[in-house]
Formats: sequence, structure tokens, C-alpha cells
Amino acid sequence: MPATRTLIGVALASAALAACAGIACGYTVGLRSADPQRDVLVSTPPSGGRVAVVREGPCGQGRCQTLLLGSTRDDAVEVGRLTGRERCDEIAWSRDGYRMGFLVNGYELRVFDTEPLRPVAQLNLVQPDGVPSTRIARGVTFSDNGAAVTFDDCPRATSGCRSGLAGIR
Repeated sequence: MPATRTLIGVALASAALAACAGIACGYTVGLRSADPQRDVLVSTPPSGGRVAVVREGPCGQGRCQTLLLGSTRDDAVEVGRLTGRERCDEIAWSRDGYRMGFLVNGYELRVFDTEPLRPVAQLNLVQPDGVPSTRIARGVTFSDNGAAVTFDDCPRATSGCRSGLAGIR
């Protein structure tokens, strides 16, 4: 039978080890939550005068993205938030900068008018077949009047793109 002194020593060592693990975990979580937000995509239209920003920062157990529009990065306002597995892959503008879109997860286009700032449409350019989808849209381009977009419908992992067209209501 072990001596009482040995049991007390084991208990104290276990408590010290648990305390160290708790401090290390708290420190790591604190560092992650203090991680600053950063701009991962920034785009301006050919005509200038506006900016679209995708800003990423910590949230919950991972990182989330915020979709912003404005005249400058400093005055840009939030128009959407992406959580979980959602990620913005591309930003597209009409030539005059009036209409723009955020391409989310490679297939979903979220379209906005910039004056007045309002959502216009949310449409799947490519029908998703899973998470992640095996096909994605690339090279989104607005028509001159902003009523349609053209894009390349591509396999995610190989070559072999085909052209696509989608109307915006």
C-alpha cells in the first residue's frame, strides 16, 4: 500500500499539470481572439470611386469573413457576413461601378447595387453538387448594363472550363 506522502505528491503533481494545461489553453485562445482582422480581398471598379473589401477575423471556433462596400476602405460598411465554411473567392464589378458581386464558395454570386447600397440578387452560377462543389465559377464579368454575368464553369481540380451565362433579376 502506497504511503500517504506518495499519494499527496501525485495529487499535487497532477493538479500542477492540470493548472499548466489550463493556462496554456487560455493563453492560446486569448492570442487567437486577439488576432486582428485582415483584408483578404480588395477590389475597385474600372471607373474607380468605390471599393469592395472582404475582411477576415476570428469568430467562434474559426475565422469568418465580412463583406464590405464603400467609397474607401475606411468608410466601407458591412453588407454581408460569411460563417462556417463560406469563403469569398472573387469580387466582380460592372464597368461603371454601379453593380458588383461577391463570388462565394466558387458558385454563389451575391449581387449588390452600390448607389443606393442594396442587395439585388443571390444566385448560383454553378449548381453545387457537394461541399465543396466539384465545379466552380471563375472570371465573373458583368454585362454592360449589369443585367447578366458571364463566367467560366470549371472543374475544381482539373482543366476543362466551359462558358456560362446567368441573368440577374
